[in-house]
Amino acid sequence: MKRTVFIAAWAVLTACLGGCKSESCTVQGTVQGVRDGAALVLVDAWNKFKVISSTTVEDGTFEFRPRFSTPTHAYLYAEDPKDVIANPYDGGQLKDFILEPGTISVDVRAEDDTDMFTGASGTVLNDAYRRIMSATEDAREALWEEVTRDGATNLLTLMYAEDNIVDPARALEILDRLPPEVAKSHRSFVARLKRRCARALKAEERRKQAGQSPEDTLPSLEYYIDMEFPDTDGQTVSLGSVVRNPANRYVLLDFWATWCGPCVASIPMLKEVYGKYHAKGLEIFSVSLDSKDKAWKSFVAENGMTWVNVSGRNRKASKAYGVEYIPTVFLIDCETGRILLRDGHPDLEAVLSDLLP
Repeated sequence: MKRTVFIAAWAVLTACLGGCKSESCTVQGTVQGVRDGAALVLVDAWNKFKVISSTTVEDGTFEFRPRFSTPTHAYLYAEDPKDVIANPYDGGQLKDFILEPGTISVDVRAEDDTDMFTGASGTVLNDAYRRIMSATEDAREALWEEVTRDGATNLLTLMYAEDNIVDPARALEILDRLPPEVAKSHRSFVARLKRRCARALKAEERRKQAGQSPEDTLPSLEYYIDMEFPDTDGQTVSLGSVVRNPANRYVLLDFWATWCGPCVASIPMLKEVYGKYHAKGLEIFSVSLDSKDKAWKSFVAENGMTWVNVSGRNRKASKAYGVEYIPTVFLIDCETGRILLRDGHPDLEAVLSDLLP
């Protein structure tokens, strides 16, 4: 009897282990402009930016040996942004690349603003992604199309869809090309992308039925709409109180989430303009659409987002402002209450340098 129970238990354990297959790789590289001893982390961009692995910089080098269930899109961060000492990347973001089996080479030059977007090398997916990111804007579309048709690189179809998220119909068309095994292994992330696209398309259909163009929805947003939400300390803060603050001349209303890759990628730019223009009258009012307060609060603290941060997870404010995708920002003139700008990826430096010379 005991032998039978033991054999049955062993069979269950073996089956579980067989179903819990994990992959490993080596991520190694050099880093300039980051302090020796600095903590580095890898996060999974397709799994709500969960930390996968951590290490430290030693003599200008680093090495990770992460384990993962399937290849995924990873971001490399300095855990403490203050450890980035050469032209610091606000928020500590240093690189993004693909975690996959093999040896991945990542060389970081933190003093170069463009280095963040150059990817990694040494494996099939990373070499393909690096080639795309190194190409001119005009050449990238053909390269993206090429990798989606190649069985060795078609995982990058997910990144191609993300790259086209501002055109939801196009993004859905790209997602439909995903091989079944890729769609299955990343089903949660694929489902999130499809829901975002579906919401945007429904909003577009409602406008068409009403005989409106996208611009026709903007007159109601000629002036800002007030809102109030709890901040990271649990204190209720209203947008109106920030707009009416005599110290503020302009307020940047920012809709975002920690699980949104483009939102996270825009944090360095937000911190840069905040550091440069806050003393001149700029305030930022960031509305998080995260559903988990703990993750949101930790992210804000760890990434040094020192402006006003509130939780707008009930989505009432984003709906009132007609936000269909994130990030979306609105620039508010505090003197008049008018909305001067609505955009997803604006050149804020160009705008603010004129308004706050």
